[in-house]
Amino acid sequence: MSTTYLALLRGINVGGNSIIKMSLLREHLEADGFQNVRTYINSGNVIFDSSQKDGDKLAKEISASIKRHFALDVSVAVFTKAEWQQVIANAPDWWGKDTSWKHNILVMLKPYKMEQVLADLGEIKSEIESTMPGKGVLYQSVSLKAFGRTSASKMIGKPVYKQMTIRNFNTANKLAAILG
Repeated sequence: MSTTYLALLRGINVGGNSIIKMSLLREHLEADGFQNVRTYINSGNVIFDSSQKDGDKLAKEISASIKRHFALDVSVAVFTKAEWQQVIANAPDWWGKDTSWKHNILVMLKPYKMEQVLADLGEIKSEIESTMPGKGVLYQSVSLKAFGRTSASKMIGKPVYKQMTIRNFNTANKLAAILG
């Protein structure tokens, strides 16, 4: 019995770095045994089926496939269809609501400790940003006008940034819809 999964790849096709053509990625993953591989946009969102039940093992297999075929070290987070749909269903009420704010989902890459991730992000200034942990993710909303003063603006320079892959509100929700 096959399960539908979502794999989120970190740091590919961003700023002209770690370029992977999605058509080649699909081809190589299928050759490596993943089934019904499809991608959404060019930022490393892969939907596939597998009889493997261990998401951590699947993440390692995808990472190894990318290393083998593209000579890139890419971290991967894997969710079952049900897990991702639950992540979206459990989002806080404020996430995605204010159009003057940017809304992201920070997907944690294993291994991580959520308490340490939150500590590493630093103090949240509630008047210009909101963050809430979920299962394997952080929901984040930040004021576009005051972005430079948010903890999110300083996150890129911190080691914690390498422990996550980020998707915006629209992409996160579109992936849930595609998963059906």
